[in-house]
Amino acid sequence: MPELPDLVYVRHALARDLAGKRVAKARVGDPTVMRMLIAAPFESVLAGATLQAVERRGHFLRFVFDGDREVIVNAMLVGKYRVLLPNESHAEKDPVALGFALTFDDGRELRYLDDKRMGKVYVLKAKDQARVPVFANLGIDVLSPSFDVKAFSDLARGRRDQVRVFLMDKSALASIGNAYADEILFAARIHPKTMVRQLSPEALHSLFESIQTVLRQAIAVIEERGAPTDVKVRDFLAVRGRDGEPCPRCSTKIRSVRVRDGDACFCPQCQPATRRLFVDWGKLSAAKPEATTHSSAPKAIAPPKPVASDKARSPRPSRRSRNPPPGTSES
Repeated sequence: MPELPDLVYVRHALARDLAGKRVAKARVGDPTVMRMLIAAPFESVLAGATLQAVERRGHFLRFVFDGDREVIVNAMLVGKYRVLLPNESHAEKDPVALGFALTFDDGRELRYLDDKRMGKVYVLKAKDQARVPVFANLGIDVLSPSFDVKAFSDLARGRRDQVRVFLMDKSALASIGNAYADEILFAARIHPKTMVRQLSPEALHSLFESIQTVLRQAIAVIEERGAPTDVKVRDFLAVRGRDGEPCPRCSTKIRSVRVRDGDACFCPQCQPATRRLFVDWGKLSAAKPEATTHSSAPKAIAPPKPVASDKARSPRPSRRSRNPPPGTSES
């Protein structure tokens, strides 16, 4: 999924290259991702329209056209945007993953691609934004000037869930995904399963600062790379996707743990558990092999007890005998 730092870069690139241009042709690839909230075909709604602006709201991109027409995209896990130059758009066939394509009057083409058909593309009038699921109920944008430590602390107050779940609650914070939730918690040295109510004011302040630092540094790196808009740049992340690799801070092996319906990557040493867990990777990582045995020498195996031969065995007492032989007991 294009997460917030990715979308900041993609929005800027699309606005720079396409804003102000007129749509010469619009077409649908796989209609599975399309949600038409205007009673007309996609091709006729957007053909001839001028793209006035490309905006980001949380994890959505909003394409604003003249004539009160909009396209709002929730790319979900694998949706991505690709811009083809005039010579490329005519030579390249439509991929199977194509959701929609807009060819502009200068020959450039915007394609929305979705291999898994998980994303949602809403075509609507501006007045109908409330009909787009989640979009109208997004929380505070974590990059907006109104997002400060007080606003963050107010949102955290009364939460009874785990801190990673809180970070990814889009109705509270717009919007942090799996990858950057892991990076933020690593920067703040907070275990992903820590309960929000366990966080001290100092820890909450550290978490707020980590949100700002991690996201803005990621935006700077992605913008500096200048990769195509359909390329996901993640190789600079500290813990996400690095399960089993050494922590860049302390060299402890990075682990993955299940949080709700997703996996969280973290360092057991830098992010120690604050409550009893079914598996505490911190204790396992800290345990030394010598602590599990009393001696480095192999433990001697006792020889088996000799078994008496048939002749040497005592005669088996009769079941009718009430007095067992001396030295035995009744079972």
